[in-house]
Amino acid sequence: MAGPSTNRLVDRDLQCSIQESGMTLPRHRANDKTATIDDLPTELFHNVLEHLECHDQDTLASCTLVCRDWLDISQQHLFSELHVLRSCDENFQCLIDWLEQHTAHAGYVRTLSLEARLVSVPPQFSLMPSLSLDTLSHLLHIIPNLQCLRLHQLKICPARSLPTPAPTPYPTPGQYSLKHMEYEKCLCELNRTFELLSWFHIDHLDYDPVFSDAEDPTVEPGDHKLDVHSLCVSPIAEDLLAAFRALQQFVRPNMLRSFRYPALGKCVSPLPVADFLRYAGQSLVDLDLCTTPEDDCLILPQLPSLQVFRYHTFVPLLAAPGAAMAEHQATFAPFRDVLLPRLPADLERLVLYVPYGDPSVVPGPDGTPLWGLERALTARFPGLRKLGFIFPDLPGDLAAATAAMGACFPALRDRGMLETSVRTWEMECREWDIYAYLHDC
Repeated sequence: MAGPSTNRLVDRDLQCSIQESGMTLPRHRANDKTATIDDLPTELFHNVLEHLECHDQDTLASCTLVCRDWLDISQQHLFSELHVLRSCDENFQCLIDWLEQHTAHAGYVRTLSLEARLVSVPPQFSLMPSLSLDTLSHLLHIIPNLQCLRLHQLKICPARSLPTPAPTPYPTPGQYSLKHMEYEKCLCELNRTFELLSWFHIDHLDYDPVFSDAEDPTVEPGDHKLDVHSLCVSPIAEDLLAAFRALQQFVRPNMLRSFRYPALGKCVSPLPVADFLRYAGQSLVDLDLCTTPEDDCLILPQLPSLQVFRYHTFVPLLAAPGAAMAEHQATFAPFRDVLLPRLPADLERLVLYVPYGDPSVVPGPDGTPLWGLERALTARFPGLRKLGFIFPDLPGDLAAATAAMGACFPALRDRGMLETSVRTWEMECREWDIYAYLHDC
């Protein structure tokens, strides 16, 4: 590990010089944190090395002449994330060999991404590299500080027959803790998928499996239960029905604190989302669900702990008068009149994902298709603290969008209830602030 930072060494030398001269400096408060070089963001180290065209140890060694801790600290930053691409005929053994030879660097790794070199949509199984369970188990064993694991378009295989060295013992259920795991478009049998996932306690899981035995998603006996606080099910999974049937067999009662299934269209076959949430979602505090009156909407009054509800309206904030405005208002009416009354009356936050709409429209109550929302929220949710609008993009800056929202909903603006941000739901599922939020809840 790195010794004391150069910043602190310089501070001590400066303090000694000041004391010798008889000068005094104001003392730091007890809760002040001294900023050091290791507090710099990882991107800065990458930018410096790129600017220096650093491709060898000599350049790093030269940097240490300026800052004696540069080598150790830069390595900690640069090796905090490993992104490993493999072709279908390659394996991950060389990664294991390198990490075993460089144990200090393995200890720096916080994020490990294993991915097919040629990512295809839809996934082409012939292009996927294989990752055996014993290989993954070995990687977990030699990367002691892993916090984020991403598996993309891999074929998860059973253990290989290796006489030497002795394989690393398989992890026990919940042996490893992860802040974030992405299991996306990985081809595997159902039981093997959940055997792998059961190794972890996961704060947030992005779940998009491809089952090779999806025709009969029946679980064999075994302790392969999921331990997940926050779950996002991709609405473009290969077989959503099998995915939800599998989840129903592996989740624990009242397991979830956050659930996100932002289905952006009506599925061909009905999904057991409501049944799933009745079993696993009674402790939910945050829900992102595109509901339908026929099924999912029925679960909303049965979630007693719900504090935050997220909804994709497909209705813009601004629209010009005419047929388009009338059509948008008709689309929005069921959400306002049917769905909102089903939400718990003590809801604290409502988040709407909306397009911005026509930038030529003058913002105001008459220029938004979200007509009646302000009155409905005030009547239904007396304790509502925030109404958030999340835009996928904006024609101008965020300040202009915030001002437009305030003009459309003046009463909520005056009460300080409006929030604005720009991001897609895919990025929101991967935002780190969700973990702090869940811990606060």
